[in-house]
Amino acid sequence: MNRGIFKCTVGDFNIKDAFEAVDLLFEREYSAVSCAEKGDRWVVEILHDREISESEIRRALGAYDFSKIEHEKVKETNWLQKCFENFKPITVGDFYIYGPHLRTSPVPTDKIAVEIAAATAFGTGEHPTTNRCLIACQTFFDEKRHKSVLDIGCGSCILSIALAKLGAKNIRACDCDEEAVRISQKNVEINRVAHRIKIFCNSACEFNCRKYDFIVSNILAEPLVSMKKEIVNSLAEKALLILSGFTTDDDSVLRAYSETGLRLKFRYDYRGWTTLVLEK
Repeated sequence: MNRGIFKCTVGDFNIKDAFEAVDLLFEREYSAVSCAEKGDRWVVEILHDREISESEIRRALGAYDFSKIEHEKVKETNWLQKCFENFKPITVGDFYIYGPHLRTSPVPTDKIAVEIAAATAFGTGEHPTTNRCLIACQTFFDEKRHKSVLDIGCGSCILSIALAKLGAKNIRACDCDEEAVRISQKNVEINRVAHRIKIFCNSACEFNCRKYDFIVSNILAEPLVSMKKEIVNSLAEKALLILSGFTTDDDSVLRAYSETGLRLKFRYDYRGWTTLVLEK
């Protein structure tokens, strides 16, 4: 039996297809899957404890247009630590987002510090949807008006943490993935906002006839459309709803929520992805 770490590099993709390919491959439980920009195109890298065949990749990504598949055996290393080291701090609006390996480095005095480990839950601020959700939260959240907040599909809890640091005091964050919930709890404790955020795991989310002044959900188009009724019914009057996780050419989410009577307040189109700000 072969031992070691094998890397498979697949390219070239456009940015939208690269992130979608990562999502598809992540479901197959490889050791690690990531994408990176190479010039004006993107590549997807897969790490696993066995060699990955070309036919396996083509079965998984047959719907996408890519031009090459390269294989190599690499030296064993601590890949999670390597991921930490490669996760450089980024600035999104007023937020300064960094990994735990940079905890002792100075934070810009004019920025809001958010520490997020680039680990096993989605959300480090790099993806275009997370980026624009953070901008939307900073722009539209009002501490005086928005007393109750719901974060659906919280991932790493980055959006809830950002909202807590903007002044939100009563936040409920949920995810159907137990690992995401575990990572979220760790992240809110690191950022010292655990007293403001209640995190729970629930595959159907948890609405319980509550009314929220501010709801954010950065997931996918299909679950957003399927949960339309529950989400809209959970909005208080004059509440704001931020939705993201779908590509710019997909109008299914905007169409579905417009049919409920919600008003489009603002729309962000960024690097092939869309974030909507709606008002009840």
